Amino acid sequence: MSKSGTRPDNTQRLLSICGIIAPILYTIVVITLGLLRPGYNHVTQFMSELGETGGSNAIIMNTAGFALLGILMIAFAFGLHRGISEGKGSKIGPALIAISGVAVVGAGIFPCDPGCVNESFTGMMHSVSATIPGVGMALAPFFIAERFKNDRRWESYRLYTMATGVVTAFLGLGLLFVTIEGWMGALQRISMGVPLLWIEIMAIRLLRLS
Repeated sequence: MSKSGTRPDNTQRLLSICGIIAPILYTIVVITLGLLRPGYNHVTQFMSELGETGGSNAIIMNTAGFALLGILMIAFAFGLHRGISEGKGSKIGPALIAISGVAVVGAGIFPCDPGCVNESFTGMMHSVSATIPGVGMALAPFFIAERFKNDRRWESYRLYTMATGVVTAFLGLGLLFVTIEGWMGALQRISMGVPLLWIEIMAIRLLRLS
């Protein structure tokens, strides 16, 4: 049902579905392309290497992977904003998710250099684009959780949402400042998986409320 509880909100349903399919589709793309690339290791190598300049199937990673994920995140951000009661600073959380989505699209437009040792302008732009979602998705849950306090339909999701922000921030700092030899690919996947799982759960809730 819609916010008014009178009839289904088809727009909200569509935006919710975007949030539901985003993490699933991205995961499928990453796993599939990793299997298709000889010698690729999900534990040791970054996901961006699947879209590196000159790499096999790079265009698939940069379009069906990064770009599509970013577009779906932007749609989800609008849906989340529409689906929660508003309050002070209520637009900040969804805006941070949308900005993160734009940056993910940018990561697809600007692929990393081979091996993701970025030296070219395109490679450096990729690094910037890849960093923004880490910051945005670490901060957004705290603003979203604040809105949940004013909406009884979402109140039970508040603690989980705040925990997502804390864990995402902690893992993001680990990626920036800690090098765990042989495990950086796994750390990156976990740090991205935490907010993507949150998006999945929030989007399912949105769909049920639509």
